[in-house]
Amino acid sequence: MKYFGLILIILTAFLCSQNFALAGNKSDKLKPKWVTQALPEAQSGTYIFVRSHGVGSTLAGAKQMAFVSMSQKLEIERGLTVNTSVQSRERLYQNQKSSGSEYEQEIILDVTENGHKLKIVCREIDEYWTENSDKYDVDVLYTVTDKNSYGGSYNDDIKVSAKYGAGPGFLSIIPSVGQFYKGSVVKGSLILAGEIASAGGIILCENTRASYIKKMQEQPKYASEYNSMADSWETGRNVCIGAAAAIYVYNLIDAFVASGAKRVLVTNKINHFSAIPYADSRSSGICLTFNF
Repeated sequence: MKYFGLILIILTAFLCSQNFALAGNKSDKLKPKWVTQALPEAQSGTYIFVRSHGVGSTLAGAKQMAFVSMSQKLEIERGLTVNTSVQSRERLYQNQKSSGSEYEQEIILDVTENGHKLKIVCREIDEYWTENSDKYDVDVLYTVTDKNSYGGSYNDDIKVSAKYGAGPGFLSIIPSVGQFYKGSVVKGSLILAGEIASAGGIILCENTRASYIKKMQEQPKYASEYNSMADSWETGRNVCIGAAAAIYVYNLIDAFVASGAKRVLVTNKINHFSAIPYADSRSSGICLTFNF
């Protein structure tokens, strides 16, 4: 019957949302928000965020091209001259709020700005890549020291997270709003389409059922046949109501618990003292900082 075909289309499209999200060879199911939206903002004012794109036959090659592109942006936008000397090192640090230490790669550029030689510290915060036909497209998010000081982006707590808390769940009281907020555009669109299709099915089935009820009253000799058709369309209406309810409940659960597109969270380190151990190829020690 027609309404069973309608419900099948709704549920098939809804279930395919997960397949669309997983399709293709990529680093993340969803593009991070720093790729699709504006760059995050620094809180301490000692650095800037820079997004760069690269293409290569390997991921390493694509990231190298992204780094070259980032260097060219600095030369154009800040009037820097990037020298050929580039240092890459790993920095060991320990966050006071966590029990462990971790390594993080940073790149140090020797540059000249207005005749003055400076060292610019760059950090790779996140990356997003896709692979198509043996070609890698990569977007890389860097922080770049904005002044001739070592601190730079270490003056802020910078975290990359795909978690959004309970907020999107409350937003999805209106179906799919929470999914759109988290960057799940395909999933949100399918939820919205499913609800619209279910509502359309409810209206269609109810109007048709009412029409058969009216005919049954106007033509008593066909009452049995019209009553049977009315019952069928009533069943279709109930199925559509059930589908709408199921999609709505899924919409709420997904908005509360599912991960979204990665986003960068920046918090200024204000009014605290920290002792940060560090190590590189030349030296090691403890960096004492007090932020006020």
